[in-house]
Amino acid sequence: MKSAWAVFSVGLMLVAPGCAGPGVARNEIPEDPIAFIFHPEEEARRRAEGRAKRERLEARSQYESSSVVHLNTFRDYLAKALGSRTDAEFAGRLSLLNPRSGQVTVLESARKGAIPLAWSPDRDRLLFAQWDQGTLQLFEFQRGSRVVSQVTGGPDHHPQGCYGPGGRLVAAVASRPEPAEGRVSRAKLVSQIALIGPGDAVESISQGPMDGEPACSPDGSATAWVRLLPGDRSEIWIHFFGGEEPARAIAQGREPSFSPDGEWIVYSHPTGKRPALWRIRRDGTGRTRIGRGSGADEYGPAVSPDGSLVAYESVSGNRYRLFVRRFDGTGDRVLFSDGDGTHAVW
Repeated sequence: MKSAWAVFSVGLMLVAPGCAGPGVARNEIPEDPIAFIFHPEEEARRRAEGRAKRERLEARSQYESSSVVHLNTFRDYLAKALGSRTDAEFAGRLSLLNPRSGQVTVLESARKGAIPLAWSPDRDRLLFAQWDQGTLQLFEFQRGSRVVSQVTGGPDHHPQGCYGPGGRLVAAVASRPEPAEGRVSRAKLVSQIALIGPGDAVESISQGPMDGEPACSPDGSATAWVRLLPGDRSEIWIHFFGGEEPARAIAQGREPSFSPDGEWIVYSHPTGKRPALWRIRRDGTGRTRIGRGSGADEYGPAVSPDGSLVAYESVSGNRYRLFVRRFDGTGDRVLFSDGDGTHAVW
């Protein structure tokens, strides 16, 4: 599938955050685009009101739904694949943000609800996921030619991925176990991490049953992913390509993202009652919190291409704002104020 990308831009003002300490200056922020899901202000308000109403109803009925789990979690991807209730009405649009100016460009050729996943090391290609004939599949946008091409196909779901070694992709592969003959399958989806390509070749990296959110080191030497555990717990695992060392867990948390030099992994992990930003070296040492916290839930970290800043979602009152914070934990700045942003990929 190939098509030109029609785009339009919305100018949005950078505003200073209400937090202590020196904030991130505008000229500190690289202009490399952030891919994200954009919700215009009016839609963001209606989305927040709808989610709050649903949460109140579900709390009264004591109904536990994955729809109230943060949108970035792999559990939510599987909930969508299983047909659970979602925010389809307010799915948002895949967009590019100039983080210095605050200008947003909506990529019209991506379907509503498309989810950005990873930039290629040369930043010429953007990997994203969207629905295709009943399954979540991977697509690629080439910035130079503005060509979109489909990368994976069914019957399995490929809801997440990143650029791995040798031009291959690392992807989450989710499938439902085959039922016995004459029976309807009621089994839950099982997800593994796999190396895809060349061609139709698939090489399993993890065994599942609930592995997702793969992130790739920019030099292609390693991949990290999240393993969901009972009790809504999660671990970050790492696998090194081309070596004898087995994959292993290095931290509790989710949403891993490598620094540009591949030496650090930034991620989100509960600190007290709120998720906060953390970093850890790829060998499992040097675990450090990034900043003192914003007073809101912090999700979805993504390191800037120069390694100086971390973009993240600050979530409060069902509003999702994109912020930046220095990699050393100092300063904060909201990237734009007119609308919500999620799933940042820098």
